[in-house]
Amino acid sequence: MPPKHTPSPLAGALTRRQLIRSMGVAAAALGAFGITACSSRTPVSETASTGATSGPFTVVDQYQNTITFDTPVGRIASAIIPVPSMIAGSDQSISRNVGVNSSAISLAKNGMLGVMFPEFLNTPVVSGPDFVPNVEQILSLNPDVVIQWGDKGDDIVAPLRNAGLKVILLKYGTQEDLEAWINIFGDLLDKKAEAQEILARMATDRKTVESIAAANTATAPRAMYFYSTPETKVSADNTYMDFWITLAGGKNVARGAGKGTSVAVTKEQILTWDPEVLVLGNFDAAIPQDIYDDPNWASLSAVKNKRVYKAPIGGFSWDPPCNESNLMWLWVAEIFYPEAKLDLDLRNRIRQTYTSLYAYDVSDAEIDRILHLESNQVSAGYDSFRA
Repeated sequence: MPPKHTPSPLAGALTRRQLIRSMGVAAAALGAFGITACSSRTPVSETASTGATSGPFTVVDQYQNTITFDTPVGRIASAIIPVPSMIAGSDQSISRNVGVNSSAISLAKNGMLGVMFPEFLNTPVVSGPDFVPNVEQILSLNPDVVIQWGDKGDDIVAPLRNAGLKVILLKYGTQEDLEAWINIFGDLLDKKAEAQEILARMATDRKTVESIAAANTATAPRAMYFYSTPETKVSADNTYMDFWITLAGGKNVARGAGKGTSVAVTKEQILTWDPEVLVLGNFDAAIPQDIYDDPNWASLSAVKNKRVYKAPIGGFSWDPPCNESNLMWLWVAEIFYPEAKLDLDLRNRIRQTYTSLYAYDVSDAEIDRILHLESNQVSAGYDSFRA
């Protein structure tokens, strides 16, 4: 079955598009990732459209630093893991990503970014999970700008500035931070309209999930996000995971255990909390069956009632903040309230989102992959996500 091409709603706004890869290369790439159903991206150019900006323009980062650019930005290096997927979601191309975090490559291999953009897997690595930049490597890539965390100390920022590089600083943790990233990338890439579309979808879906939570307070579960099962690390206060648990009406049992996405706790503490729903993150290879088979967790309500779920992973992992975070909120609402029999049509929403963000016609088999359908099918209520 040949790949099918579906024009993106944004196609008319992008110029100089050419076929980035032949049908054969696309099919081979999908086959290499185990995707047999037919799907494709709409044609995009080798060089991403840099929008209509001409002449100097400025971007203000989250630390109120004003960065001035004399020409459109075509080469971006980033030490931040979700940035490449978010740029791709604005550009419908990965060509502006010239240097990335090693974890971005790992997540792309496990998720859909490497399927949609197989060439991304060969992008030079400029930092590791510690976000320490390889300044020499970055300089060799001649980026127009480097994107780095501003809340993890000056040691990972000063070397970049000392090398004469332009740096945009972001901070992590809240939905407001995510929305700031989206606006900053809209300014940087001259994709303001696309940024507003993403934000509008998020605002609409946030209201939907808030309404669901308000209507189901009597059955709102005690929930926990498992960042690392081998190290018993959980997401506690001031985290994005706490945000989406709370947004959907759940009680994050790890709140009060500390601050951060990966707070180490004891097994005994988790047993005392007794979460009714466990969400396994994508920074850990664990799947629900691993938890069900581990006698250490046998007494947990989430285990006894088969309510352990692996978080979806698409263009980026859905559990941390990204362009697809609103899909995570909808997914969480469904697993929190199976008895409500919500009709959120998540599979169709995934299709619409991938057309809009990536100009990609996602197949049913790929949606199954995004939702970890095979791994999650052992858990309660997951049949609702089947095609």
